[in-house]
Amino acid sequence: SRLAMIGLVLLSFLLIVAISAPLIADYDDAINQNMKIRLQPPSKDHIFGTDHYGRDIFARIIFGARVSLFAGLASILTSSLIGAIIGSVAGYFGGVLDNILMRIMDVLMALPSMLLAISIVAALGPGLTNLLIAISISYIAQFARIIRSSVLSIKNQEFIEAAVACGTRDSRIILKHVIPNAIGPLIVQSTLSIATAIILISSLSFLGLGIKPPMPEWGSMLADARSQMRNYPYLVIMPGAAIIISVMALNLIGDGLRDALDPRLKD
Repeated sequence: SRLAMIGLVLLSFLLIVAISAPLIADYDDAINQNMKIRLQPPSKDHIFGTDHYGRDIFARIIFGARVSLFAGLASILTSSLIGAIIGSVAGYFGGVLDNILMRIMDVLMALPSMLLAISIVAALGPGLTNLLIAISISYIAQFARIIRSSVLSIKNQEFIEAAVACGTRDSRIILKHVIPNAIGPLIVQSTLSIATAIILISSLSFLGLGIKPPMPEWGSMLADARSQMRNYPYLVIMPGAAIIISVMALNLIGDGLRDALDPRLKD
């Protein structure tokens, strides 16, 4: 898929920039205030301009990429791992255990991810760690449901019955046979969920419930620029473009993986 490859190139570029951030820009320029150069338009010295505190927007976007991408990857990795275990156990054993676990997941899915994340962060307080906890909990139910449906379709197949007949422990069957054969839809959903997690992170930071200042983050940059956006539109264009590019790249990759892993979508 050409579009998936474009998304992969864009995401690789963002990851390289985030990893190499200290080599590209100075972190002090991203957090230290300098009122003498406040609200300067893009120029040779400050290619994305400066904000109303005199901080370099380019440096803030570069280091903000580390926060947004890390938080999105870490939170979805955590929620997909926990959701995969819950869904595998529920689908494999069934019965009362399945009903109990799925009713808990139904409660989590009854609340929109945004509302659930806001409630958790409001209870725990703002900060990167609490933000990761909130987003991870918000997405567990989705992954649990996906894995459970995949497990239900494969648990009665011959290779699972052969493993049971050989006396293999249930935990080994789940980890070695069930999850690896049900991981395709999980990979696709994880890729797409990272994109929505980045939007959720930016939204919470925009509302003041995410990353604490002065740590740069794209959503908080948009919040800081609200009062100046009419006269200095570059203040919102730059972080907004970073969010759009990262989300678009992940969605393109997710669509490509879905087409590649689902044989029903192949020509």
